[in-house]
Amino acid sequence: MCVCLGPARLSNTTLYVGEAIREGRLVHVLGYQNTAQNLASAATNVPTGTLAGNAMILPFPAAAPMGKDNVLDTSGCKNILKDIAEAVKPKSRSFSKGFGSDAVSFGSVVEVFDTGIYTVVLARDPRDIPAALARVPVEKRPDLKPEIFAAYAEWYPGWQIALCCFNNAEAVEADPLLWWYEPAFPNVYFAPTLDSHTGGVPDPMAEVELDHTIAVGSSVGKGSPIAYSDKLSDDIRNLLPRFGVGREFSEYEVNGDFVFFKSDAEGGMFRPRRNAPNENPAITLP
Repeated sequence: MCVCLGPARLSNTTLYVGEAIREGRLVHVLGYQNTAQNLASAATNVPTGTLAGNAMILPFPAAAPMGKDNVLDTSGCKNILKDIAEAVKPKSRSFSKGFGSDAVSFGSVVEVFDTGIYTVVLARDPRDIPAALARVPVEKRPDLKPEIFAAYAEWYPGWQIALCCFNNAEAVEADPLLWWYEPAFPNVYFAPTLDSHTGGVPDPMAEVELDHTIAVGSSVGKGSPIAYSDKLSDDIRNLLPRFGVGREFSEYEVNGDFVFFKSDAEGGMFRPRRNAPNENPAITLP
């Protein structure tokens, strides 16, 4: 359920989207966790037993610049997304389409930092990422794929792009990634599920296997109540939902992302809409 710069095996993926109030501002929240195994050596000319670095890409429809403070340290609460996934139950399998587009621009800025197993390259323009890879530890540094960054610049114009670099030969469950950002589309929750694990540019027309759980949070008491098994800091607790809806996906769909309207989540309804990567979520509800 993501795009990688090299061959990889990603499983047990859980994704949470919702909103919260942080320092008096409305923010959107993206939680992401999977079990990752790097297979990049199968497609690169490296010595036997040596893995080339790999990375997955996450786009954010942010209305303001993002930096390392936009992702929280979850090393002490590894079960938060599992708890959310356990709480939500499948309610609907309805999909629909119909989105507008919008873009914001912040100029050229790239930040590199570590979180969990990942070294993250966070860019305001994905075409700036290759020049920043020299700041990534050599063992995590993926092969340059300018064609992928060019595609993301076209598909997600003006969005923030996170390249999460990793390198582990054995399957490892990563700590949850818990991001917050000021949304360009306040009425729409965006879930990045564009898929390609081969290292090539994802094909928006391809049929892909969905093998993940997606949950949408609600702060108004609709949906299933969520009990957290970890001790949470106030900073993390304030970003997590008290109620949610969602389900596990295990079917084939045309490649793309999912979006969820805030009004549905507030009503306790799980209504995912499939979104092609060049169909940005609209601010105005249908």
